Amino acid sequence: MARKSEYIIGWLGVSAALLAASAVAQPRLDAREPVYLEAEKLGYDQKNAIVIARGKVEVVQGSTVLFADQLTYYQNEGIVRADGNVVVTDEDGNAYFGDQVQLREDLREGVIRQFRIRMVDNSQFAAVEARRVSETQTELTKAVYSACKICEGKSPFWQMKAGEVEIDEDKQRVYYEDLTLEMMGVPVAYTPYFFHPTPDAGRKSGILKPEYQQTSNLGTVIKVPVYVNIAPDKDATVTPIFTSEEGMVMETEYRQLTDNGQFHFNGSLTYTDKRDDTGVALDENEFRGHIFARGVQGLTEHWSTGFDVQRSTDDTYMRKYRYGDYKSLNSRVYAERVEGRSHALIQTMAFQGLQLDDDPDREPFVLPLAQGYYESDAGWNGSRWFTAGNTQVIERDEGPKSRRLSVTGGYKLPVVTGGGHLFDMQASVRNDVYSVEDVTLASGENYDGEKVRVIPEAAVKWRYPLMKQVGSGSMTIEPTVLAVAAGRGNNPQEIPNEDNRIPEFSDNNLFHIHRFPGSDTVDEGSRIAYGVRGQWMMNQRANAQFLLGQNYSFENDTPYPYRQQAGESRSDYVARVGLDYRPFEVEYQVRLDPDDLTARGNMLLAGYSSSPLDLNLGYVTLDNDAFLSDREELLASMGLAVTDEWTITGSGRRDLLNDDMLFASAGLVFQNDCFTLYTNFSKQYTRDRDYEPDTSFTVRVAFKNLNEL
Repeated sequence: MARKSEYIIGWLGVSAALLAASAVAQPRLDAREPVYLEAEKLGYDQKNAIVIARGKVEVVQGSTVLFADQLTYYQNEGIVRADGNVVVTDEDGNAYFGDQVQLREDLREGVIRQFRIRMVDNSQFAAVEARRVSETQTELTKAVYSACKICEGKSPFWQMKAGEVEIDEDKQRVYYEDLTLEMMGVPVAYTPYFFHPTPDAGRKSGILKPEYQQTSNLGTVIKVPVYVNIAPDKDATVTPIFTSEEGMVMETEYRQLTDNGQFHFNGSLTYTDKRDDTGVALDENEFRGHIFARGVQGLTEHWSTGFDVQRSTDDTYMRKYRYGDYKSLNSRVYAERVEGRSHALIQTMAFQGLQLDDDPDREPFVLPLAQGYYESDAGWNGSRWFTAGNTQVIERDEGPKSRRLSVTGGYKLPVVTGGGHLFDMQASVRNDVYSVEDVTLASGENYDGEKVRVIPEAAVKWRYPLMKQVGSGSMTIEPTVLAVAAGRGNNPQEIPNEDNRIPEFSDNNLFHIHRFPGSDTVDEGSRIAYGVRGQWMMNQRANAQFLLGQNYSFENDTPYPYRQQAGESRSDYVARVGLDYRPFEVEYQVRLDPDDLTARGNMLLAGYSSSPLDLNLGYVTLDNDAFLSDREELLASMGLAVTDEWTITGSGRRDLLNDDMLFASAGLVFQNDCFTLYTNFSKQYTRDRDYEPDTSFTVRVAFKNLNEL
């Protein structure tokens, strides 16, 4: 190893490193950082002012390293040249290659012969010549770019060839002229002009994945989403959608981050033929569209405000234009406070029903709903006082209207005995005041007036967790009993039920004191729930869990749907068993009649995930449910990796009760390191007014670094 003066070595090392690397991405070198040079020979021609390093030249500054067979600095001409197997690696992991590199000492101009660069993501540029025309611009002649893995003697899966390429580091864009796209060496497309972000660029405006569809309802559908990078804290995606049957649709998405929150807007709009309820086009046009908007903003450490808006111009637009199979759209504006165990919420809500029998005049408006909960710090033996309150005003154009004020006060006391028994005791009193209008009674009369109710309640829950080491794992068995004492007669017909329309008795709420999700209807009367649950952790890859329980009500006219038979105190048995034994996963939930153990509701979920197969199955039944219609459905989805690059997908949903298909799809996906092709064929069998059963074929393509964020 030979060394020269610090001036020569320092200048030569920095210049040489910048020389090769600056053709595409300028390394972040610091002139104050020491520079090291190693070579088999190092000489200085004092007469001609030439510095030469030969043989295994290596220049290092920080994490940037240059290799070359020879490095020459012409002081008088202000030129630095590297010859033979020139390679530069930078701190980002990019590697730059060239046979000969020449650059002026001011680093503003230079030429690289037989230039190549391999970026950290393995994308590559190659050119006959790379010319640096300024500190931020480089021009390539007869250039090739590909984001695919390059194999010796084999064309990349795709590549772009261009006569001229300009790399603009300031704009972080690559511009092409006279461009040909090749797939597996075969030309498939040509354009005189094209551009895309540099591989290491951040978010850049441009075209995202285009999509082609052929559907029964919309005809030929072509989507070309355009991403717009507005600022570091905000962006948008504008998607013009062409449909051969329904004209143009404009879809827009906007996102923004703030210092303490975020906003997201998504919507679409079209002006198309107006149709009647049977789908027949009328002799006039109409605007159709939708908007989804949500946002949250932190005001202080504990307070935040937000909104969530969902609206559509009509009932069937969302389904017909493939924006989701919604039954209703719910909107709200709210302010919320959370601190420790206490919280408060005030919100206004509006609803839009999208089903055929929904009457817009009877849709409720909640103006407002305010609720709060406060719990004291732990006192004697961990006990806590709590208070809760809520007020709600519901208005309608037609139908019942109600105003509610509810206040609850109570006390909680946890007890742990020396023998490991766990008790949670609670006592409370709730007071409700209602003012209602247009409430239809059982007699058919309408009631206007006020109603007051006082609801005292006491509850004790006992648990006794038992644990045992079993082999390399552990088993837990926990018997549980919940006893609740409450009054009767707290559900008068003068109080309309607005927030408890579809309660469900299941393993999830068997041991809940309040099983109705809302406040209008009360789970009244004294009762006791008992059962046992457990878990067996066999090892890191396998565990099993189960639950079995039942409720006994001392009143036989409770409004809660424990079972169908009137006058019965015993509820259905509820049970759940699950097994996670990689790669298998199974969960089964069931409700059983206590007399003959007939299954009233079943839900079976099963999955298998191990290459090359992903499989998911679901089976659901409902029988004589008090609030939901009977049903029996089977759902399935799967993905089968036929090779490392090809995957077959499929899914379906079938109504076994009526022996009808509801949905089916099949797809084929090709994906390698630089390209994705997604194809899917689907069939939707349902019909709703102007939305007819729909068959669609979808194609999406994505080129790495070209049309992906």
